[in-house]
Amino acid sequence: MVDLYPNNAVLEMFTRFVFSYYLVDFVLRFKFQTISLLDMQHYLSLPFSKKKLFNFPVISSIFSFFNVLAFLLLLPFFFVHVIQEYAVVESIVWFCYIYGGIMTVNFLSLGVKFIFNKKALLAILLFTAVLVLLTLENRGIIALSKGYFWLINTAMHHPWMVVFPILLVFVSYRFTYQLLLKNRYNEALSSKKTTSNKIITFQFLEKYGNLGHLIMLELKFILRNKKTRTMLFTGIFFLLYGLMFYGNEIVNIYSFKIIFVGLFMCSGFITNIGQIALSGYSSHFDGLMTLALPIKTLFRVKYIIYALAMILSYILTLPYYFLDAKIPFINLTLLVYGVGIFPYVFLYVANFKYQPFDITQNKSFDMSGFNVRNFIPLIPVLLIPFCVHGICYLLGNVLFTYYILLGLGILGIATNSYWLGVIERKFNEQKHKLAEGFRSKE
Repeated sequence: MVDLYPNNAVLEMFTRFVFSYYLVDFVLRFKFQTISLLDMQHYLSLPFSKKKLFNFPVISSIFSFFNVLAFLLLLPFFFVHVIQEYAVVESIVWFCYIYGGIMTVNFLSLGVKFIFNKKALLAILLFTAVLVLLTLENRGIIALSKGYFWLINTAMHHPWMVVFPILLVFVSYRFTYQLLLKNRYNEALSSKKTTSNKIITFQFLEKYGNLGHLIMLELKFILRNKKTRTMLFTGIFFLLYGLMFYGNEIVNIYSFKIIFVGLFMCSGFITNIGQIALSGYSSHFDGLMTLALPIKTLFRVKYIIYALAMILSYILTLPYYFLDAKIPFINLTLLVYGVGIFPYVFLYVANFKYQPFDITQNKSFDMSGFNVRNFIPLIPVLLIPFCVHGICYLLGNVLFTYYILLGLGILGIATNSYWLGVIERKFNEQKHKLAEGFRSKE
C-alpha cells in the first residue's frame, strides 16, 4: 500500500478506504445478512421478559459472518502497521472507531431491512443516497472519507473521544431493538400467510395464446408476492451501478471494468429473480408436476421473461449516453451476450437447488433459500468475458472481445430450442430430488 500511495500516509488511505467500505458493506448486509428472528408472536404470551426475547436476535447478529470477516481483516493491519507506529492508547482508539463503524452498520442494516418490509420507498431512497455518496466520493466531488480520517486522527490525540463510536454503536443497537419491540404485534413478525387484495392483470398477453397466458401467470407470480417484489426492486439498483464506474474521463472501451459494469446493469433482474427459477415453486412443486404442462414450455416462459427484463434494463441505461456516446453501443453488445447466455445458466443451475424458498412468508428478516451461494451461476457468465478479454489482450486487439461476445450471444439465441432441451432433460433427471428437497423443512 505504501507503493500505491507514496505521497500519503498508509493509515490515512486505509481509513478512507474503510469509510467507503462501510457504504458497500451496508448494501451487502441488507441483501445477504439474516437475523435469528424466531416467530416472535408464538412467544409473546409466555411468562418471560419480552425485552430478553427481542434482545436475543439483535445481540446474536454481532457474531454474523460480516462482522467476523471484518474483524479478521482488520487484525493484521492493526498489529503489522498501526500498533507498530502509534502508541497503544492511540491504536486502541483507532480500532474502536473502525470496528465501531462496522458494528453500527450491522445494527442499522437490520433496522432498515425491517423498515423495507413496511415502507419500501424509504429503503429505496436510502439506497439511492448511499449510491450517490459512493459516486461523489469516487469522483472526488466530495471527500467525506477525508473528514472521517480527520475525526479519527483527532480522536487518537484525544483518547476521551473514544466514547463517540461506543455511543454510536449503542444508539444503533437501541434503534433496531426498539423497532422490533414496538412492532412486536405486527404481522411482519408472524409467519401467518396473508393474501393480497391487489389485482394485477396483463390481459393483453392473452392474445398470444397459451404461451402468453403462461407469461401473464409468471408475471403475476413475481408481482403479487412480497419476496419476489423485493428481489425485483433491489435489482433496479444495478441500473445505477454505472455511476460508480463511469468517471469524468472518456470511457476506455479496452478496460474490462466497462464490460463488467455493463453486464451487471443489464442483468440486475435475472441476477435476483433467476435465483429462484424453480425453488420459488417449492410450496406447490408437487402440484406443478401433475399439470399437463410440458416443462420445456415453462422454461421457455421464464427465458422470455428474463430476456425481456434484460432488454428493459438496457433501455433504462440509455441515459448513460450523456456521459459517453459509446456506452449504449457497448452495453448493446453485452445485452446480446447476456440474453444468449445468462438465462440458460440460471435455469440449468436451478435443477440443483433443493432448498425450499417459501414466497408466502413475509417475515422481516426471512430470506431463507436465498444467500451468497446462489450467486455461483455468476462465476461462469463473468468468467467467459474475462477470459475472452484476456486472450484478446494478449493477442494485441481487445476490441475483438466485443465481437466474440456478440457472436456468443447471437449463437445462444439462435440455438434457444437446443439449450432449453438440455435444461429439460436435466430437470427430468433431477425432479424427484427437487421434490424431496422442497418437501423438507429448512
